Formats: sequence, C-alpha cells, structure tokens
Amino acid sequence: MKGLVLEGGGTKGAYQIGAYKALRELGIEFQGVTGTSIGALNGAFIIQNDIEIMEDIWRNYDYSSFMNIDEDTYEKYKDLDFTAKSFNIVLELMNKARKNQGIDITPLREMLEKNINEEAIRSSNRDFGIVTVHWDKKFNPHHLYIEDIPEGRLVDYLIASASLPIFNLEKMDDKLYLDGMFSDNIPVKLLVDKGYNDIVVIRLMDDFIGNMNVNKFLDKGINITTIIPSEPLGGSLNKDKENIEKNMLLGYLDTMKVFKRYEGVKYYFNLDYKFDEDYCFNKFISLKKETIEYLCNSLGIKRDVSRRTLLENIIPKLGEVLNLPKEFSYKDLFYAVYEQKLQENGINRRQLYDFNKLVDVVHKNYKPNRESEEINEVHLITPIPKSKLPKVLTNQIISDFKNQG
Repeated sequence: MKGLVLEGGGTKGAYQIGAYKALRELGIEFQGVTGTSIGALNGAFIIQNDIEIMEDIWRNYDYSSFMNIDEDTYEKYKDLDFTAKSFNIVLELMNKARKNQGIDITPLREMLEKNINEEAIRSSNRDFGIVTVHWDKKFNPHHLYIEDIPEGRLVDYLIASASLPIFNLEKMDDKLYLDGMFSDNIPVKLLVDKGYNDIVVIRLMDDFIGNMNVNKFLDKGINITTIIPSEPLGGSLNKDKENIEKNMLLGYLDTMKVFKRYEGVKYYFNLDYKFDEDYCFNKFISLKKETIEYLCNSLGIKRDVSRRTLLENIIPKLGEVLNLPKEFSYKDLFYAVYEQKLQENGINRRQLYDFNKLVDVVHKNYKPNRESEEINEVHLITPIPKSKLPKVLTNQIISDFKNQG
C-alpha cells in the first residue's frame, strides 16, 4: 500500500500543498495519510478530497484567519522558527502561554469547523493518522488513527496536534494537549504499523535528526521517497501571500524533480533525454589538454596533465567548488557548470527552464573573462581568490564545451 506522510512546521505547510498538487498531477494516489501539526491539518483536507478548499485557504486567508493578533505582533513573530537560535523568544512566548496569555487561535478553530468534513473523512475508506501530546508534567505521546478519535471530535484533535506552545492552549477533557512535534513530527510509523511499505514523505525542513528518523525505516525494507525543500521556507508563522506562493511553487517544482519529471541541480529544467549520463561524461573526458592543465593550476593540483588526473582529482574538486553533494554524477556536474551562469546573473531559480536553450544562450554570449586570460599567461603565479573560482573555472570549461560543438 502507498501512503503519504506530512511533517509539521507551521505555515511552512504551504510547501506540502504544492507538492501534493504535483503528486496528484503525476497520478499518484494514496491509501493512507498521516501528519503532525500543520501536516495533520493538510492531511485531513487531502483525505476528504478537498484540495481546492485547502489551496484557497492557503492562498487567500491571511494571518488574521488563524490567529487573533495585531499586525505589529504578527510582524514581530512571523519569522519565528522553533530552532536553537530562537530559543529565548520561544521561551518568552511559552511562559505567556502558560499564563493563558498566548496567541489566541480561535479563528483557526472556526475555519476548521467550517471546512473540515469529518463524515467524509471517516467514510473515505482511507487510513488517516495524527500525532499530539498530552502534557502532565511530562510529555505523553498520542499516536491516533481516525478510528481512535471520538466521533464529532476530529477538529478538537486536529487543533491539539497543531497546538504550538506559544498558543493560548485549551484543555480537552481536562487535559492539556501540545503540538505533536514534541513526540513525532514525521509520523512514518503510523503507516508502517498499518502495513504500508511504499511511503512518500513531504518534509518542511532539511535537518539531520529528521532525515535520520525517516531513513531508519529503510533498514526495515520500507520504500520511502522523501521530498525535501531545496531552500529554507521561512518562519513558522509567516502567512504573507508572497511567502505562501513561493513555498507552494517550490513544493511543486521539488516534487517534479524528485519524480524525475524535471532535471537540474539548483534550477529546474524540462526533461531532455539528450543530456544523459553518457553524454555528460563524454563532454568532460573530451576536454582539451590545455583546459585540463588550466584546471590543475587553478585548483592547485600538482599532477601530470592526463585524463586520469581529470577523473580522479579535477572532477571531485570541481564538485566541491560548485557545492555539489559528495556523491554526484557527471550529469549533475554538467548541469552545475551552466547553472553557475544563471546564478551569476541573478536568474530566478523558482521557474522552469529549457536546458537546451540555456546552453545555446550561454554559448552565444560567452566571453572569456579577464581572470582566465591572466592566468593562462602567467600559469597561476598568484592563486585565484576562492570566491572567484566557480566563475573562472566554469568559464574555461564552457569555452571548451562550446568548441567541442
């Protein structure tokens, strides 16, 4: 069975809407959905098959539709993130919350009561699970499936799952509930316990602990596809329209890339079968001897100018200079060389481009830079500043690629 897991993360959850739209466009269907905090709220709308309502809420409802706070307070806290660097601010807000002076989320309850169709969720024949925490001098985790939630109380439990400690918390059945992130912010286990073995996880951040918690299920034979934001999504309370639109688009683009519909490293390109691994490998091994010598000098590699040196020393170093992950392909490196030109010109990375056209434009507008000419003349008597290496090296490589035809 195929399941979907939605991480918690406040208004970063807009990313999941864009990602889910891409999944639906790809024809991928899920028999079960689990989520924590905002992931639980998004999951409820997915289960009741109301993606349009969910998208409208994210696009057109501002912060006042979720919280009763004035604009100055919103501006002060909208970029707050629940990380170590924000610890003092979060602690201050938590202390206010304990005194019932936290942020009032009555509008959130009203919005959910109006739009959540509990009957549709219960009769969907799909599994739905959420996570919350009961606080009683210690954290008491509650991992719940829809059948564990009393009828008529789904909204209560969704709010419990999303009750950040900075909110004005309401007791439920004389118990104080907190955000499920304090127990399990990425509830893969809820699906695994139901027998799911093919799971898509939509993250809202790229952190070591979260990745480790997801990857531990790979050892159990579970097929997991993880969609991770390719750039930070902003604060956990930021409901600015521009930020929401940006994150929704990013979720869509990242998902299409994960499922091999788009290509690129930092940018997004239409799938073009011309630029496969063999094509890119052949482009690099066809670099001229003069270019290999230039790259050796520029990178401080003191070895003979040979194809072996190119493959064993220069290629790995180029990957480092262009900030590629440790395990990268020739195709990744080829794309990164041309993407460097987009970065130098400040081209928006959150758009879809045609890579073949990019190559043509770069070749057409290529002009040797002064640094390259000087280095060729003096054979690198003075090392290139580290900040200039990406531009200088990619210019030299592109010049060679252009001449290869």
